Amino acid sequence: MADKPWLTFDCYDTLVRYTESKSAALEELIRQKNGDEKKIQKAKTVFEKTERELQLGPFITLNEVIHASLETAMKAVNLEMLHEDITEIISSVKSADPFTEVFDVLHDLKDDYRLAILSNSEPDIIQYNVDKIGIEFDAIVLASEAKCYKPNQGMFEELLRRINQPSINVTHIAQSFYHDMRTAKELGFGKRIWINRYNRKGDPEYKPDAELSNLTNVREFLAL
Repeated sequence: MADKPWLTFDCYDTLVRYTESKSAALEELIRQKNGDEKKIQKAKTVFEKTERELQLGPFITLNEVIHASLETAMKAVNLEMLHEDITEIISSVKSADPFTEVFDVLHDLKDDYRLAILSNSEPDIIQYNVDKIGIEFDAIVLASEAKCYKPNQGMFEELLRRINQPSINVTHIAQSFYHDMRTAKELGFGKRIWINRYNRKGDPEYKPDAELSNLTNVREFLAL
């Protein structure tokens, strides 16, 4: 075990369908309040913008981020927010399904690598995501422990401290260029694999070592 190299994974939108699940729940809430398509799209945009801004500010928990983001989104479209609405959105994050290839790929990689999650989450939420994934991880490092959110370097530094490795020895694998690829490069991670599930543009200055559409070929790249 001690000699196995580390692979560290973002969770949300890399391993589980975080944005899709949350977005669907928000859309359903607004439809229940007789909101139209225009309000749905505006609420989604405001929610995502608020979530990102809050995660760059003084630390609050993910529960609090979601609460405040939903409150701001509902105000933006002139709809009332009820307590059960917050519960619905948080439940959608907890119940987000893994991408189809995740279990098989991680189960295979676990034979030869130690696996860690680095997530902008907290224990009360991530435990449900990990249960859904169905894999036992060797380490799980959360924003609630680091008291900051990715892309803050503090998250990655907490990860390296927990797994007791220099960054050069670690391969980081993530979907978000903004949250993960840039900071991992700045801190000198040995390899960075961008899981570009949504066919987005990256930044040439922070070009990853590999760009894949999903996790299926991660082992193949690592063997190069």
